[in-house]
Amino acid sequence: MSCNARNLASMLEHCRNHRALERAMIPNPHRQHRVAFSVDGEQRRMAVHEWGEPRNPRVLVCAHGVTRNGRDFDVIADALCNDYRVLCPDFPGRGESDWLATAEQYVIPNYAIATRAMLHDLGVQRYDWIGTSMGALIGMVMTFDPTHSMQRFVVNDIGPTIERIALDRISETIGRWPMFPDYPALAAALSTTIASFGPLSDEQLHHLIKTSCQRRVDGQWEMKADPKIGDAFRIAYAQPPVDLWPLWQSITQPTLILRGANSDLLSAETLEKMLVSHSHSQAVTIGNTGHAPALMDVPTIARIKKFLS
Repeated sequence: MSCNARNLASMLEHCRNHRALERAMIPNPHRQHRVAFSVDGEQRRMAVHEWGEPRNPRVLVCAHGVTRNGRDFDVIADALCNDYRVLCPDFPGRGESDWLATAEQYVIPNYAIATRAMLHDLGVQRYDWIGTSMGALIGMVMTFDPTHSMQRFVVNDIGPTIERIALDRISETIGRWPMFPDYPALAAALSTTIASFGPLSDEQLHHLIKTSCQRRVDGQWEMKADPKIGDAFRIAYAQPPVDLWPLWQSITQPTLILRGANSDLLSAETLEKMLVSHSHSQAVTIGNTGHAPALMDVPTIARIKKFLS
């Protein structure tokens, strides 16, 4: 059993329902916005969680992974909000944001449309970017946005070559989320996924669970994400892979690449090739971690802060 699974088992042993876990001390975002954007002529709204002084010209955007949401960054946002105005969007179909009409609309270009709407509406011209997995792919596209200027780029556990074993793993389960009768059943089911994020405290584990799920009126628990995201993933996976290396090699921003030492999505070989092909890049490997690092531990946050500074 992994360290996180043991921690979660301990949590469940001592807590018979989710109310007993509500001692989590991770702060909440300071503000939330709902930004309008359009996809195929239909208007939707994207939730954006904001930390820090809204007039601070130093802006940091934190972009989450494919099934996650902006609340994943509460710990690092709280740690950096004295220096930055931190914006953590829930990309469409996740968290508090609107769902899109069809599976085919859940694609990177539409997430970039929503991102540009966020930057425009919130008055952002220059910004840094932390992207976890899918969030880093969105960031790669945003590096070339002519209307908003990305300064520094943190890529969390993804690269131009994505390992097939990881894609197979994700494709099997994404969007096929069951209902859970109670909070302990939910927490137990999520333990496998959360374990790969790295060593976490009980509070951090609980935080990731409670911010990614919601309780229905019938008392059952469900994921706060559109199941069509899974269909979109499988549609994309069935297509020939896109060569992302030319895009990566064209990025000019200073870049920090983070890799979980046990990641099945970003290989050590791909990481080395990324460093060789991008002259302004550096890398950190995070031990005892798979895909993708949670960015909640003090050393990793300190390393990111040093890079951004």
